[in-house]
Amino acid sequence: MRSSPGWMCWRPISTALVQDWRLGHGTALLTLSPMSHHIGTVALEQMLVAGCELVLYDPLAEVAALDWIATTGATYVMGVPTHAIDLLQESSRRGWQQLGAVEVFYMAGAPIPSETARRLLALGAKPQNVYGMTENGSHQYTRPSDPVEVMTGTCGKSCSGYEVRLWNAQNPDLEAAPGEIGEIGGRGGELMLGYFSNQSSTEQSFNRSGWFLSGDLGRLDAEGNLQIVGRKKDLIIRGGHNIHPAPIEERAHRHPAVRKAAAFGVADARLGEKVCLAVICDERAPMPQEMLQHLAQEGLSKFDMPEFYAVVQEFPLTPSGKISKRELVQWVASGRVQPEPVRYRAAAQ
Repeated sequence: MRSSPGWMCWRPISTALVQDWRLGHGTALLTLSPMSHHIGTVALEQMLVAGCELVLYDPLAEVAALDWIATTGATYVMGVPTHAIDLLQESSRRGWQQLGAVEVFYMAGAPIPSETARRLLALGAKPQNVYGMTENGSHQYTRPSDPVEVMTGTCGKSCSGYEVRLWNAQNPDLEAAPGEIGEIGGRGGELMLGYFSNQSSTEQSFNRSGWFLSGDLGRLDAEGNLQIVGRKKDLIIRGGHNIHPAPIEERAHRHPAVRKAAAFGVADARLGEKVCLAVICDERAPMPQEMLQHLAQEGLSKFDMPEFYAVVQEFPLTPSGKISKRELVQWVASGRVQPEPVRYRAAAQ
């Protein structure tokens, strides 16, 4: 008897993760994200499936995360890209040639800078580039055998038991054209039944064909690997032109002085919004024109160039460790951050 797609959906996603990445009794799994976050619950689920050791990071213990990794002998670490960026900075400062015993570093919650993934590989830790959310689990991820460019630049393919399609960002009942950026929709195992006691939000989260709409935007490459370009709500619309933050941030992270970067929209009376790029630097911060020239050299279109630039000491973070762009916008509005106006000028030939 031929199995229907609905039947195939019910293979647990955590089982697929454990099997595809070969977690077992000898795995020491450390989650840097709390149990109140999706990553923490996926860590618990994988522990139950694999029968491995689970270690919970306790920031109140006032022990550096890198020391926690070394002390526990963690072989599989889970967190958001911010965790990885901070750990890489600290390991570089200490002159470590390896990230303790870490073999795999699961990262989700935000697009991963390709340079961060490459630095992990250089330390012997294979990046597991993951996409998912509380509503549907970690259903999209790279595999151990993926080429470096797939592992560092995409979230790979959906796991067995879950389907992903891209839908038109303006009309979620129409599929996006091949190669086009669209809203990520999914269906399958571990997809929620709905939001508790909130029928209105539940109905608004599905299109007419029954696909769950994530609110995230992405594109699929020729092999079907998913590249995240940002949240719909983080989309910057400047004079009718859609600008996605992720490509700007990715290119900013390639500058050797930049540790963290965030692109977000600031209000403009004429154009509606303009792009602001804020960075945290470990060394001398690049000057505005230097940064814009760097972005151009890395392939950023002149139409997507930032028009405001700020060097900051810290970013506002959510409890799970992700950069809060909503709060960054408020920092600018309140004057806590005062970006400098910039204008891209093509370098003389």
